[in-house]
Amino acid sequence: MSLFACQLDPTRREGTSTVLRCEARPDGHYELLLDDGLLYPEGGGQPPDHGTVGGVRVVDVQTDPQGLRCLALGPVAPGPAAVEVDWPRRFDHTQQHSAQHLVTAVAQDRLRLATVGFHLGEEDTTIDVDGPLSEAGMARLQAWVNEEIRGDRAVSWRLVSLDEYQALDIRSRGLPAGHEGPVRIVEIAGLDHNTCGGTHVSRLGELQLVHLSRVERHKGGARLHLVAGGRALAALDAARDRDRALSERLTCPPAEFQPSVDRLLQGARDQARALKERDSELASLLGQNLVLSGGEAVRHLHRAEADMALLTQVGNAAQAAQPQARLVLTGGGTEGVFLVLGPEDWVARAGPALALALEGRGGGRGGRYQGKAAHVERAAMAVTDLPTNLP
Repeated sequence: MSLFACQLDPTRREGTSTVLRCEARPDGHYELLLDDGLLYPEGGGQPPDHGTVGGVRVVDVQTDPQGLRCLALGPVAPGPAAVEVDWPRRFDHTQQHSAQHLVTAVAQDRLRLATVGFHLGEEDTTIDVDGPLSEAGMARLQAWVNEEIRGDRAVSWRLVSLDEYQALDIRSRGLPAGHEGPVRIVEIAGLDHNTCGGTHVSRLGELQLVHLSRVERHKGGARLHLVAGGRALAALDAARDRDRALSERLTCPPAEFQPSVDRLLQGARDQARALKERDSELASLLGQNLVLSGGEAVRHLHRAEADMALLTQVGNAAQAAQPQARLVLTGGGTEGVFLVLGPEDWVARAGPALALALEGRGGGRGGRYQGKAAHVERAAMAVTDLPTNLP
């Protein structure tokens, strides 16, 4: 088994590699082939490193039979080139990956939950386990994991033969089909052996802390979301900033956020209910006034604040007062909605004619035609051209 420099020493941040080939891509990027390097190639659930080769930014790294394929933002001449690792990104991935190994080990040993899936994402890490896990169980698991971090066990790697691999008590979903040669094992002293090609901390204390943020049901088991180290500290900072901002807006300490928000929500519900009742009363008055005040054969009402729900209420009230009234109701500014109500044969002619005049689209049946229009401000003039009698 051939190891890359990043696997031999995950703490190295810079060095030299040989650029074997540099090829331009149609998307404007360049593909570099390196003989070896400090940059970690995507694999085993861990995202690829970023960094620079010959001073040029590298944004993706993949394995290749001849070494490493790097996606660079510019060309690099073949030959020896300085390589620098984007260390904050590398160390973040290292912390998250080692945290996954730790959580996996503790979950299996303490809760008999085996890991069946793992994803190291940009915001958090997810671990899928083969059984249910309650909120209380997640809290216990978090406490046990952080107790192990305080114990600061050593983390190391080694290569073992296939015979040794089969004899060890190793947590693994199996080796790739056709694997030959030695196997890389990552060990948490006295706690865990796991097959892995990723980068890891040298002691659990480097994880600082692990926070299990939530658990959800997933495919008959559970999915855990976690952040470790720098991500956990950043989450605490963000929570502190949110608490400060909310404290200012709610004028109360964090302990009183929930009852304060409950009062605001109840107030909003009460206000929405009152507004709904007011709109219903307004619609009834508008509808009755529209048909009882006399006037044109086709009655038109426009309300800038009206949506289709309010227009429908107005129309229903008007038809209740005068079932055969011919009505055109519009709402909005320039763009808006329209509703045509009246005898079925008349609406069948007037509805499409109004939609055309307002540059809109609509449809309907049974004495009702509604739609949206680009120019509802033309409605008052368009109404005068609508047919006023039945065919």
